[in-house]
Parts: sequence; C-alpha cells; structure tokens
Amino acid sequence: MKLSPSEHAPDLEASSPCPTIIEPPKGLLGRYLSSNISSRKTEYVLLLCWFTTGLLDSTIFNAYSTFVSMQTGKIPYLIGNTMFLGLGASNFDVTSRPYGWAKSLISLVCFVLGALFFSRFGTYFRASRRGTLAVSFLIQASIVLLCAILVQAGAVEGRLEYIGESIEWIHIVPIALLSFQAPGQVWLSRDLQFAEVSTVVVSTMLYDFGSDPELFRKGNGKRKRRFLGFCALLVGAVVGGWVTKQTGHITLPMWVGGSLKLGIAGAWVVWPAEERKRWWGC
Repeated sequence: MKLSPSEHAPDLEASSPCPTIIEPPKGLLGRYLSSNISSRKTEYVLLLCWFTTGLLDSTIFNAYSTFVSMQTGKIPYLIGNTMFLGLGASNFDVTSRPYGWAKSLISLVCFVLGALFFSRFGTYFRASRRGTLAVSFLIQASIVLLCAILVQAGAVEGRLEYIGESIEWIHIVPIALLSFQAPGQVWLSRDLQFAEVSTVVVSTMLYDFGSDPELFRKGNGKRKRRFLGFCALLVGAVVGGWVTKQTGHITLPMWVGGSLKLGIAGAWVVWPAEERKRWWGC
C-alpha cells in the first residue's frame, strides 16, 4: 500500500524539545509593552511609593484632618481613618472634628473602590507587563495632579489659614480622589511579590520587622525593605508636614507626589524586560 506524503513526513514539532510559541498578532511596540518587566531593583520603586504615601498623607491630614492612604494603624502622631471613624461613631470627637468621621468613611470607601479597580485592572490586562504598570501609574499620577490643579485653581481651598474646623463638603473631592488612587501602590507590591512592604500599612510591617527570626542575619532582604520602607514613609511625612507649614498651602506636595508617580510610569516603559527561560538547544 502506498503511503501519502503526509504519512511519510516526520512530526518535527513532536520530536523537537522546544515548545511552540505563537506570538500574538501585534506590532513591535505592542510586543514591547506587553512584555513582562524584570523584578530586579523594583524595590526602589516601592521606596518612592512609601515616600509619596507619607508626603500626601501628612499634607492632607494637616489640611483636612483625615488620611488618604493610612486607613489603619499609626505613625508618630498620626492615627488611621478607622480610629477616626470609630471616635466619630462614639460621639467622642464632635467638638474637635465635626463630621470628621464622614471624611474618614468616604476615604475608606474610596480606598476599597480603588482596590477593586486596580486589582481587576491588573487581572484583566495582566500584571507585570510594561504597559499595564505604566498605565496604572499614569492613572494614579493623573488623579494626584488633577487634585493639585483643583487646589491651585482655587476650586478647593488649599490655604491652611482659611481651612477651618467645620467641614466644607468640597474638601471631599481631593480626599475621595486621592484615596481611590492609593491602592494602586498596594497592587504593585503584591504584583512584584514584595508583600512585606505594602507601601501603606505600617503597624503590621513593624511587627513583621521585630518578629523576624532572621532579623540579625546578614543579607536579609525582607528586613532591609521593611526598614527602608518605614524610613521613606517617615521622611515623606516630615517633608509634607514641613512644606505645608512653611508655605501655608498644600499644593506643592501634591505637585511633587503627582510628578513622582508620573516619573514611575515613565520608568516602567523603559524598565528591563524579564529574561525568558530558554529550553536546551532552542
């Protein structure tokens, strides 16, 4: 019986040790932006995120007596929004912070909505890709810069001497927007597999730092990241508080925070790609 040519032909794909990789139908730019980044040195980006958290939180707290990132826990004299909400519900701080609980509640809700958005965004567009990370931080930067523009233009009062104890509901706009963008940093720390430095939670990080059984071991990367993260947050808080006190305005820290996030978005575009594992002989 005569065999057909297809029966004579060897199955090269089955005999080859190399996997068949089908590139998506994209151009050069599309393939570049869809490539995964290398995780080397990305912890330094997280340090900038820690600094930005301290910068914005201390600034907003000085102006509106609430936080946009620190929803729980405390650092030096700062108490998380959960405590403020509880104090408001117990009628404890009505005289000193009227409707302060409402600001804290709105910040908490917007933070949760931001977590929902950025987590779904990363899942849908595949986290660790250049384009995904760049767009994520571009969104965060745009929100922070929009708040800076609103305050600079006078749509929202940003002069400390004119911001009284009584609530002005227009203040909710920057509080809500900044709280919404803050979880983007947490999503980044999870995506880069640096869960020990979430860029917003201090209490748990300090406990993990002190309880680390390898705290004094040389070359402990987690210890280093936790310590430097705390220092970056503290420096950011000091800078934000000092600048608002010296200028009497909250605009400058917002411009700085938005610019830092914009710079991080640009950095992801040129960040080295992850090295692909190649099969022997491929």
